Amino acid sequence: MILRAVLIATLAFAQFQGTAGAQDAYPTRTVKIVVGFTPGTTSDVFARIIAQKLAERWGQSVIVENRDGAAGSIAAEAVARSEPNGYTLMLASNAFTLGKLLRAKVSYDPFTDFYAVTQIAQTPNIFLVGTGLGVKNLKEFMALAKSSPKKLQYASSGRGTPSHLTVELFKSMAGVVIEEIPYKSSGQALTDTISGQVALNAPGLAQGLPHARGGKVVTLGITGSKRSPGAPDIPTLAEQGVPGYEAYGWHGIFAPAKTPPAVSSFLTREMIAILGTPELIEKFGQQGAELVASESAVFVDFLRRDLDKWQKLFNQLGIQPE
Repeated sequence: MILRAVLIATLAFAQFQGTAGAQDAYPTRTVKIVVGFTPGTTSDVFARIIAQKLAERWGQSVIVENRDGAAGSIAAEAVARSEPNGYTLMLASNAFTLGKLLRAKVSYDPFTDFYAVTQIAQTPNIFLVGTGLGVKNLKEFMALAKSSPKKLQYASSGRGTPSHLTVELFKSMAGVVIEEIPYKSSGQALTDTISGQVALNAPGLAQGLPHARGGKVVTLGITGSKRSPGAPDIPTLAEQGVPGYEAYGWHGIFAPAKTPPAVSSFLTREMIAILGTPELIEKFGQQGAELVASESAVFVDFLRRDLDKWQKLFNQLGIQPE
């Protein structure tokens, strides 16, 4: 019995040393954070903030790679196929989990093919219209939409993105009809809104706020349940005639599912640690984001509840996978 106990203790210690060694050795080379949208988007801005902080903390290069297309699905499929060693991560948003609800052919499962490292933050979107539309606020826009059913269009960054979901929820609650025009590039969607090619766009607050401040667009409101600390002068949609309206975009970090447990747990701890620093709290606050920094299991639970919320809306609106 004594010999057996010694053997078990020895094996346990060896396993602990191996786990600790794997964690201590990571990272030894460049870590890549893949983003499924173009530079300058909210996802890209957040990824670059995190990459810079991790590089400083680890003493290793952390780069951001933009793989735009299919509302983030191209990036997700690439990361799912990547070697699960912690050197390829992904920063994703709502469209990541909603892929299977919106597209008939998606080669990844967000719950079985990925490890949810942490939810970074939640952010409201901002409703913007071109100055040529002739409206000055949300109530005037709603009146125009109701008087011209099916004549107005809005630009989205693809089905399942916050710029799509927030407007569809608005349409349902406000009783207006506006046609979606999906864009491959969120930057082009915003450009066409400014020029008047489409009536409305709802980019993330970080991406849209500079344009709102620049006077090239009319700001209708933000989609959160309360005003953003980063833009306290901009009212919510709920304040302006859509009571109960609330919609946020979320952003989180993911790794391939078979990433070693020692590396996965290390990544969660490291992400939570940097998100709690005054520097990042300030930087994300400037982008209008509310930091979350959750444990992996808490993040997974949130993802399932969020998916259920939008599934109910899609069922109500009759939105089917394409």
